[in-house]
Amino acid sequence: MRQRPRFLSRLLCLLLVFCILLPQTAFAAVRTTALETAQWNTVAEASIIDEGGWLQSMCATDQYIVCLINASRNGTEPDTLIAFYRNTTDAQGNPVKQYSYAFHVTQMDYEHGNGMTYNPNTREIAIAGLFNNGKNNRGAVFIVDADTLQFKRKVTVGNGQWNFFGIDYVAEKDQYVLMANRPADYSFIFTDGNFQVADTLNLGLSSSRSSFQDFCVVGDSIISIPYMQRDGFMNVVDVYSISQKARVGSYYLTLPDSAFSVEPEGICQLEPGHFLMASAVKGSTVFKLYETHLPIYHTITASAENGSVSQQTAEVDPGGSCTITYSSEENFRLQKLVVDGTEVDPTAYPDGYTFTDVQEDHTISAVYEEIPRYIVTTQVQNGTVDVNPSGFEHDPLTVSFAPNEHYELDSLLVDGEEVELQGDETSYTFEDLTTDHTLEVRFKAIPSYTITVEAQNGTVSEAKATVYRGESYTTQAVPDRFHSLSRCLVDGRPVLIGTDDNYVLENVSGDHTITLVYTRSGLSVLVPVLLGILVFALLVWLIRSERMKRRRARKKELRHMRRKNRSFFQTLEDLDALEKNPPEGSMKEEELYFLLNELNDPEHDSTRRAQEAESGSEPQNSAQPAGEHGDTIDGPDGTAQLPSLPAAGDSPAKDQ
Repeated sequence: MRQRPRFLSRLLCLLLVFCILLPQTAFAAVRTTALETAQWNTVAEASIIDEGGWLQSMCATDQYIVCLINASRNGTEPDTLIAFYRNTTDAQGNPVKQYSYAFHVTQMDYEHGNGMTYNPNTREIAIAGLFNNGKNNRGAVFIVDADTLQFKRKVTVGNGQWNFFGIDYVAEKDQYVLMANRPADYSFIFTDGNFQVADTLNLGLSSSRSSFQDFCVVGDSIISIPYMQRDGFMNVVDVYSISQKARVGSYYLTLPDSAFSVEPEGICQLEPGHFLMASAVKGSTVFKLYETHLPIYHTITASAENGSVSQQTAEVDPGGSCTITYSSEENFRLQKLVVDGTEVDPTAYPDGYTFTDVQEDHTISAVYEEIPRYIVTTQVQNGTVDVNPSGFEHDPLTVSFAPNEHYELDSLLVDGEEVELQGDETSYTFEDLTTDHTLEVRFKAIPSYTITVEAQNGTVSEAKATVYRGESYTTQAVPDRFHSLSRCLVDGRPVLIGTDDNYVLENVSGDHTITLVYTRSGLSVLVPVLLGILVFALLVWLIRSERMKRRRARKKELRHMRRKNRSFFQTLEDLDALEKNPPEGSMKEEELYFLLNELNDPEHDSTRRAQEAESGSEPQNSAQPAGEHGDTIDGPDGTAQLPSLPAAGDSPAKDQ
């Protein structure tokens, strides 16, 4: 019992040394799309030794290309393992011909041995059994020493419910991948290095393919050869994506031999992009090895915790470069940056990291942490303040405050210590938050003063008013009618006034008495006088306008009558002159118009002439020719007659 700790310590040391001495593999992915145009070249041809046997599978170790020759499909005859030199030197460094025969072992039946792979960590070859002719061989995987090809042990995968078409070992994951038979729908089974089942990937392959020869795992891809060229169909190479859980490509496979003479049985990858395929030759005791090279690329896998990256997976050609950028979620900051499992200084690469001269796969992970938030606990007296605001570390934070009405800032305490005031502050800023703080704001009452207002020839609405320091006050007084502010006294001293009837006292800093003196305005007398003059002038203008209107009407009428009889109008002009300058005792205007009407009456004219004849008087103006401004004209009987006036309503005769 005392030796167990020593034994365990030695075992741990051996494991540590073993891990250190493991070869470091530069992982690379293959551009499987190049399989469409890949050129396969024959590199070797060898005998199967057993004339009744058939090439069934192939794998590559670090020293050999190992092929399995199946002796019988249904029997238990022992199968043969043949080793060919992989390199141009053997294990001791002696020169050899590449792909030439090294040795072979015929030991036991490997149940058809449909697939085989090499584990460099244990230096063992795993052979997958497809049938179970032997007792208790269902689900068996046979383990063979990679250097001697001698059988070592048998492992049962799962509960023995499956047999397998193929097997491959993924060294970088210490993982075996097997393809189960039809009862499992040709699913891919993933196990750890001890063949404990970890996962199953069912792609529903039974409905798309009916025969599977072998496969190899290259990064995220599974390259499978469900090939039966001897029957003239299924001459394709399928590519499946492990992450996408789907078939991502099928490519026509062309080998440099007769179309129906070969049947590929095994495929493996020697180095990144360098593939080797072993194919049986129909009707012969030989098999052939073919090789091709596919372009490779390295994968950069990026991730971010509490953030995002520019691309999660980037494909980079060997020797190329790639920049991965990353950013945080809101209110997070870069805490840690891990490149290929090793932490690097995040401050040196705050936003992105560049991989240069890429010769292997890389990983990068950005870890973001939430930025600490700090709180400012606030108190206030006689005012308001932001209630306990918070901010992020190293950010500025401004706290605003305001006094109640008629209060002003008295003191400001930050973390219990009073700070110097620069003026009437309304906020305080914490420039760089690194911890919690306290802020206390104190406001004090603003002093108030009494303003007394008096008015002469006016009425004061507010005789006394309370005004706070620094404020202004406007008097509230109404002057008597026809009065205006002519003088203002503040504490008995006159001050300048404007055009308003009240006075504004600016920046009050003490008690004051304001006296407003209103006097009668000169306009109050001048305005009525001007109104009286204006009314009188208006009346005179109206009278004159009426007289002028009447004169224009009379002149219009006279012009009308003049066109009718110029002699008569000459008389009218004389009458008009008498009207303008009547002699003393002359007739009135109404009497003159009466005479005119009589002159226009024919009966009156005949009576007048008869009276003149009886009295023997001569007619006036008898010597004046008729029609030339005379008062009479000769009638038919030789008597003188006055010209007749036009009757009322007759229009004047036009000049001929």
